[in-house]
Amino acid sequence: MKDYLPYDVVVAGAGPAGAAAAIVARQAGLRVGLIDDTDDQALKVGESLPGGIVRTLRRLGINGPADLLTPDELMPCVANVSAWGSDAWSFTDALANPEGGGWHVLRHRFDAALRHRAASLGVERMRARVRDVEQADGLHRIVLTANAEPHPRVLEARFLVDATGRRAAITRKLGVQRRRLSEQCAAVAWLRHPEHDLDNTTRVKAVRNGWWYTARLPHGLRVLAFHGLPSDVAPMMRWPERFAEQCNATDLLPYRIQPGCVVRPLIAMDASVQVSEGAAGPGWLAVGDAALSFDPLSSQGVLFALYSGIRGMEAVVHCLERPELAGRFLDEYQHKARSVLAANQRARQGFYWSERRYSESPYWRAQRQGLETRRMAVQILDGSSPVTARTRMGSSPRSGQRA
Repeated sequence: MKDYLPYDVVVAGAGPAGAAAAIVARQAGLRVGLIDDTDDQALKVGESLPGGIVRTLRRLGINGPADLLTPDELMPCVANVSAWGSDAWSFTDALANPEGGGWHVLRHRFDAALRHRAASLGVERMRARVRDVEQADGLHRIVLTANAEPHPRVLEARFLVDATGRRAAITRKLGVQRRRLSEQCAAVAWLRHPEHDLDNTTRVKAVRNGWWYTARLPHGLRVLAFHGLPSDVAPMMRWPERFAEQCNATDLLPYRIQPGCVVRPLIAMDASVQVSEGAAGPGWLAVGDAALSFDPLSSQGVLFALYSGIRGMEAVVHCLERPELAGRFLDEYQHKARSVLAANQRARQGFYWSERRYSESPYWRAQRQGLETRRMAVQILDGSSPVTARTRMGSSPRSGQRA
C-alpha cells in the first residue's frame, strides 16, 4: 500500500531526538511522518535530565520537564556524589550549577510525553519498523512492516531522518558505516527501594573492573547500573545474584540490595562510544545516538538527542527551502556534531585518566587505549580538525546528568 502524496520529512525513531526533530519540522509547516515501534510502558535508561535542558526544550515550545510530566513523574536532583580516583566521596551540590541540578524522571514517560506533544502538532505517527529504503527521482521510498498490517506499507519522503538510536537502522541501510571508539557494556536494573531511602543525588563509584551508577526515581524506583567490559557484564547477566553481591561490596548505597527487590530482569546494554562515518548526506540526516553514541559517564545523551534533533531538522528545513545550498547546510550540521564529539572525548580523557588506582586493570587500560583514537574519531565525519565545542562539560564524573 502506497501513500498517494510524499511526506516532506519522515523521521524513523521516536525517542527524544526523533520527537524533537518532528516537532521542529511541524513548526516549519512540513508534513511529517514519525515511525517507531516503541513499547510506551517499558522502563528505559536515561533517567536524569540536566538543568540546561530547559533552554533546549524552550526551542520546542516547552517550558521545561514539568510541562511534560506530572508532579509524581519527576523529582529534583540535589547533588552529584562520586568516589572516583579515591575511596572518599566527593559532593557537588546543585547550588553550584547556575542552571540547577536537574531532575530524575521516568524516562519512558518523558519520551511518551514528547511524542504526544509532536502528535498534538500534527505529526503522523506510525507504529512500524523500516524494512527497506531506496532513493529514486529525488525521493526516499520507505518500506514499512507492522504486526497489525498483513502487507508492507510504502511511504515516500523528500527527506529522511535516522533517529533509531545505536541501531542506526536507516544509515546502515544507506551503506554508512559506524566506528566503535571504546569497548564497554552495562548491566542495568530497576529496584524497589526501601521507604527510608530518601536520597535525591546521583552516585558514581569507580571499582577495579569498571564503575557503578545509581539514582532514585519517582514511583519508588531506583536505577542501578554497572559499566564494564563484556567479560565482566556477561556473568552478571547469567547469574543476577552476582550483580547484587558486587554492588553490595562497593558500599555504593547505605543499605544492602537483595535480588528479590529487582522489578524486572537485568538488561545488558551497549555503553561504548560509537560514531557514524557520516551524519548527513543527500536527502538524509542522522540525529541522536544514530549520529553519535556517548559513554554514559559523559552525561550527554538526552541533551545531545534533543540538540541534534533540533539542529538537524533546522538543517533539513533549510535544505528543502534552498536545495541549491543543501550541501552547505548539511556540512554545517556535521560540523556541530563533530564539535560535540571533540568535547566529549576531551572530557572522557580527563575522567578516565584521573582514576589511577586501577591503571593495570583490563577495563581501565581499555578505556585509555580507546581514547588514543580521539583524533581519528573527530576526523571520521569530514576530515577536519577538532574545534572548540560550545557544550560545557563537567569537571568531575557525572557532573552533568546521566544519558
